[in-house]
Formats: sequence, C-alpha cells, structure tokens
Amino acid sequence: MFSAQDKCGMQKWRFWLRSSGLVVLLITIYVVVVVPTVRGLNAPDQITLSPSEYAQLADPATPTTSDGNGGEKYITIKLFNLIPLKRVAVNVLPFDEVILGGLPVGLCGQIDGVLVTADSATADLRAGDLITAVNGQRVSSLADLTAATAGQSTVTVTLTRGKQKRQKTVTPSADWALRDTTDGVGIVTMVNPADSTFTALGHPLTDSATGTAVTLRGGDVYAVQTHGIVPTQGQQTGVIESSLRPNEPVGTITRGTAFGVTGCLPADSPLRRQLTTTLPVATRYHVKPGSATLCVALDGTTVTEYACEIIKTRYQNQPQDKSMVIRVTDPRLLDQTGGIVHGMSGSPIIQDGHLVGVLTHALTRDPAKGYALYIDFIATN
Repeated sequence: MFSAQDKCGMQKWRFWLRSSGLVVLLITIYVVVVVPTVRGLNAPDQITLSPSEYAQLADPATPTTSDGNGGEKYITIKLFNLIPLKRVAVNVLPFDEVILGGLPVGLCGQIDGVLVTADSATADLRAGDLITAVNGQRVSSLADLTAATAGQSTVTVTLTRGKQKRQKTVTPSADWALRDTTDGVGIVTMVNPADSTFTALGHPLTDSATGTAVTLRGGDVYAVQTHGIVPTQGQQTGVIESSLRPNEPVGTITRGTAFGVTGCLPADSPLRRQLTTTLPVATRYHVKPGSATLCVALDGTTVTEYACEIIKTRYQNQPQDKSMVIRVTDPRLLDQTGGIVHGMSGSPIIQDGHLVGVLTHALTRDPAKGYALYIDFIATN
C-alpha cells in the first residue's frame, strides 16, 4: 500500500510528465509546422533560380507561366511538399554552368550620354557632368547633342552631377569640352558558353579623368598588357598597372550598367581561348559565411585561385551592391598586393565548387577586405 505522501508524489510526477509532454508537443509543432509556414508565407514574391533548380522545384501539375505561352515562370511553396502556401514568380538564369573568368580586359566604351571633361567658362557645366537630354530630347552621343543644339541660341540641358539630376539653361558653345567615350580595365567574371556573352567588372565603368561612373551603350574589348603591381600602403589602395594593347578588338561591349559590363567574346577570340575552366553557378540562396576562393590573373595571363573567406552575407531580395564582405587570407596574394587593389574588380568568387559572386570594391580601412556581389545579380543585369 502507498502512503498518502507517496500518492501525492506520484500525482506530481504524472503532472510533470504530462506538462513536459505538452511542452515537447508544442515545440515540435512550432518547429515542424509554424516555422516553415511563416517562412513560406514570408517568401519574396520573386526569386532567382538556375535552370536545374527551377526544374527540380517546378510543379508539373501547376501552370508555370502567367499566360501559358512562355511568359513569367512560377513555383508553388508547399508545407510538407503537400499543402500550398504561396505562389512565387521565378527569374530563371540563362545557364547552369559558365566558363570561369579571371583575366583582365581593356574596355573601350561608348557612353550613354555626353560627358563634360572640363569646367566651362561660359556655362554652368562642370567636369564630370553627364548630359542626358537637351530640351527634353534624349541624347546618347555627341552626334545627338550636336543635332539637338544646332541653330539654338539657348537650350535646357538635363544632366547628372554626382548623384543629383539637374536642369541648366545654357548657350551652346564650341568651347565646351565634351566626350562620349571612355576606357578602363576590369576582370572578366564569366562567359556564357551558349552564346559567348561575358560579364566583367561588377560595378559601373568609371571615367578615369573625371571620376564619373557611366553607363555604356556599346564599345569594344581589347587585350591588356600588365606592367606590374603597386601594393597597398596604409590607406592608399594599390593598383595593378596595365594598359590596353592597341591592336584589333577581341570582343564587343553590349552595355554597361551599375552591375558591370556585358558583351561578347567570340569563341575564336584569343582571350576567350585562354579561359578553359567550366563551373556551375549557385544563386544567392546558397551562399554562406565560410571558406571560398578568389580567381584573378595578377600577372595578366595566368588565372590563380587564392584563398579567401566570406565573412558576411546580406539578404537582398532585389539586385543591390555590397551583397557580401570577403577577406583575402592567402599569403601569396597579400604578399604581392597588400590586399585587394584597383584592377581586381570583376574577379570571380568560388564556394563549394560553384561560382557564387564577383569582387567589386576594396575596404580602405582594411585592405584585405572587400565587397562582392551575388553572381545572379550579375547574370540578370
């Protein structure tokens, strides 16, 4: 027979068992049901996937386009792969695999607009201003500007100065210092083997004389001669010294945007023939802090993988800069350059055997660190 005290103790023990079981049940429901449901419902309205990722996730029983005729693609996020939670639009990359870059190229671009290269004595135009319209009419070149101002005593120009758009009423003058071309050097990030489209640089091409970042409407690609490296010293970022080889173009530029330069490197191009490594791509959802490698030809000819670390990733639903922060850890690179230097922009970043990003900028306060973009931002822009 149990005493009254024993019975009381057993009742307390049963109570705690029931309570513990209830707590475990609630935690299980939260982890297994609530968390996935909330994540599914909070998923972005549009995501980017590689063709193989889309093929795996697309529901064959559900229409995948908005119009049934090859329009926008969708996937359905499901709980337990059974209960539909949300329908999400999908931007499918044009490739699963790419040819890895890492080589420098000379970029001779046609500016989308007209660049002022010196302060004007007769009008409120300053070096670095980018003229984009005259009297409301779009101008993309010097020829457009000349035609728009011909026979006009005064005109209203729309221009970009720094990050601000302005309008100025001015008197056209032959003394204005203007240019609609620029050039620079960047690293090829990748080439699409299907159509020979390349991407390079990872940020807008900046005119070296004025410091103005410009968009491009076309241009040519040239081989580059590398002369040497000036290492980073203190807060002074180093540079890979190079120049364009004044011979026949090895490719063409299609456009230049905030996310770099795109164009065509034909299969018979001498530069294209130097790029032989093929890698799969991984979209931003797979990138994580941890070990990675950075690919660049510091001597201008031999692409080498250097150890680095992805130390921070940012959730970005739309294309933006500064997607991740990396740190170069390879003593071979650090000994030669002192860190990330000018001329390395566009260098591809590899993680877990996949191309995941592109180097864009160095951090002046810590030259071993730099910013990078997710590769799908480059591929879709």
